[in-house]
Amino acid sequence: MHPTPAVPQRDAWLLTHTAGLLRPGETLLGALSVRLDPLVPDTIPKRCRRPKPAAEGKARFTGWGRIFLPVAAVMWVCSVPAGLLEAGARQTWRGLRRIFRGPVWAGGWDSAAGWFVVATRTGTSDIANYHNEQLALAFTDQRLLLLSNPAEPDRRAAELFGEVPRGQFTRRREPPPPRHKGRADIAFTDGSWLALASDDRREGA
Repeated sequence: MHPTPAVPQRDAWLLTHTAGLLRPGETLLGALSVRLDPLVPDTIPKRCRRPKPAAEGKARFTGWGRIFLPVAAVMWVCSVPAGLLEAGARQTWRGLRRIFRGPVWAGGWDSAAGWFVVATRTGTSDIANYHNEQLALAFTDQRLLLLSNPAEPDRRAAELFGEVPRGQFTRRREPPPPRHKGRADIAFTDGSWLALASDDRREGA
């Protein structure tokens, strides 16, 4: 008899979205929506970025769209100073928060935790940027599935970001600070680890 998957009510949509991703004989044990900890790096190195041909092609100006190139160029030039100020302020705020929050990941970009961040930040294949932080996790008796978290799951299927075989991940032995409500740290067999956050505090560590 298969166990009933542990899925929060608000994430019930994951039951149908993961059904088509399961292998023959594989059992879904649980699933929920999470996000990367706010202080996990929000910019991944270019060497780690996966190409997104479909998104890049969609973003290009083609045909009649070429007449808007001059306007787009002017808008881009005008937005640069504001963007630099915003980025500077954001990094300063992140730096201050990091002092009090402490470490939220370890292992570097070539570790399992680094792969997890890259897979999440890369997001769906139709979005050109690499700043995604939302995802859904599905735990089975064979692996951990990393899925996209569509805004309208009844209209759009979740996209598979990647997977981790069972036995190569676990909850980190050292629990997060009690003040970090809704946080759960996932550890990998190579010694790397990563902090995740849930909107529902009851689903944290």
